[in-house]
Amino acid sequence: MIIVDAAQLVIPQIIKQAIDNLSSASFDNKTLIVQCTFILFLGLVMAGLRYGWRTLLMGSARDVEKGIRDDLFRHVLTLDMAYLDKVKTGDIMTHAVSDINHIRMVFGFGVIVLVDTILLGGATLAIMLWTHPKLTALAVIPMPFLIIVTRTLGKKMHTFHKTAQESYSQLTELVRESFFGIRIIKVFNFENIIGNKVREASTDYFKKNLKRAFVTALLRPLLGFFFNLSTLVVIFYGGFLVIKQALTPGELVAFLQYLGILAWPVIAIGWMTNLFQRGMASLKRINTLLDSIPDVTSPENAKIPSKVNGNILFKDVSFGYDEGKTILSNINLKIQQGTSIGISGPPGSGKTSLAQLIPRLYNTTKGKIIINGLDLNTIDLNFLRKHIALMPQESFLFSGTIKENILMERDMDEEKLDRIIRVCSLKDTLEKMPDGLDTIVGERGITLSGGQKQRIALARTLILEKLIIILDDPISQMDTHTASKILLRLKKMVLNTTFIIISHRISALASCDTIYILKNGRIDHSGTHQELIEKDRFYKESFLVQQFEEEYEKA
Repeated sequence: MIIVDAAQLVIPQIIKQAIDNLSSASFDNKTLIVQCTFILFLGLVMAGLRYGWRTLLMGSARDVEKGIRDDLFRHVLTLDMAYLDKVKTGDIMTHAVSDINHIRMVFGFGVIVLVDTILLGGATLAIMLWTHPKLTALAVIPMPFLIIVTRTLGKKMHTFHKTAQESYSQLTELVRESFFGIRIIKVFNFENIIGNKVREASTDYFKKNLKRAFVTALLRPLLGFFFNLSTLVVIFYGGFLVIKQALTPGELVAFLQYLGILAWPVIAIGWMTNLFQRGMASLKRINTLLDSIPDVTSPENAKIPSKVNGNILFKDVSFGYDEGKTILSNINLKIQQGTSIGISGPPGSGKTSLAQLIPRLYNTTKGKIIINGLDLNTIDLNFLRKHIALMPQESFLFSGTIKENILMERDMDEEKLDRIIRVCSLKDTLEKMPDGLDTIVGERGITLSGGQKQRIALARTLILEKLIIILDDPISQMDTHTASKILLRLKKMVLNTTFIIISHRISALASCDTIYILKNGRIDHSGTHQELIEKDRFYKESFLVQQFEEEYEKA
């Protein structure tokens, strides 16, 4: 890049000599040919080297972009559920795409402009001063106005870019949410309502982006105007000097050439200001995310037990997602290794919240959870989750094949995989599909029914063979016959595993060693299936209603 800048500074000197040679009495054809050939040679060298530095610098900027995106994604994966519950997906997507792109531009074009401004601009100005100091002084009179304009518009550019990016985040989130809920939109005829919302968000982004574009559009013409003023001064006063023979025609042409070279660094100052203002605003937004510290982390000197068992103890555990709002209150329960535990209760009683505390997706607000005789908060987080399998209520599937969703890049022999498939009653379903395990499920499993998605999610959970297995409402979307077969096979399969199942279906809990009934975030009753029928009204009524429904389905 430095060589290219140096070659640019040499060419006006050759042109100066050529013009002065043309106007002299001792005109020489050979000298002119040599000068033209040398200019052609420098042009070829500049073209080759410019390609080289653009490839290297832009490639480095792409490396920076990739590095930031990788770091950002890795950091987002470390954030806990409490943080992610409060952040919009659209904001994170904007950080990962638009904001990082602006930072790349700073590291690419921004560095190029900075070097050109310092080296090329400084050297050009020095040569102009050496050629004629007074003419140079007159030529740079408009420059202070350029600095004032650049500083003033730069501040506005920073503000407008920040507001435009925030508006873009809102628009991205709204569009993402609309596509995710497209079936609800169509079923309830919400097209006009959602369309108006997106239109309003798009208009807001358009207006804020237009303000940013207005400042950018204003900057370049102003820079061009002040540069043309400098050219006017040079031609007027320089022509006067040529007439007085204080300056040769070649020197005036060379001076104009240098002024043209100086125009790029001067105009680039405005462009660089625009880039840096955008880049700094985007960097600030990304740093806000990168500086966020998750509450759920492995402690210093985290403990890694040599052996893990499935003994779990809740001691006076309370929990709430928001400060001052309690979901679970004073939970005390003891789960022995190898036992099966059922948890039921009315909607909103805290069943799912309780399940999410065991793999420490959230921290308890009060009390302790003890596994292996150790406080959950003192155990290494990765080690803890390696021994716990949780099947969430939502049967989320990735875009890919059924096999990819079950194995999740793990290697497994066909015999073991087939056994898990049979346990989850997927064998008959797969045989009806043309590609079997290699069937593409589509985005979020769009091509499958709710029950099929649930069985695949169950297979993904069981294939991990963890010491503690937690199933949150695993059969809610299955028919009674299929659910009964799966529950029977599960009972035989998890003999040495601590098994926790959360369900509204009493039939799913009937075979559990102990069943806990939650009401208003507290354990209301506990016991075996038969004991709860005798002493808990909610449990008994739920069982009788569901038993009637199941018998009706069979009929």
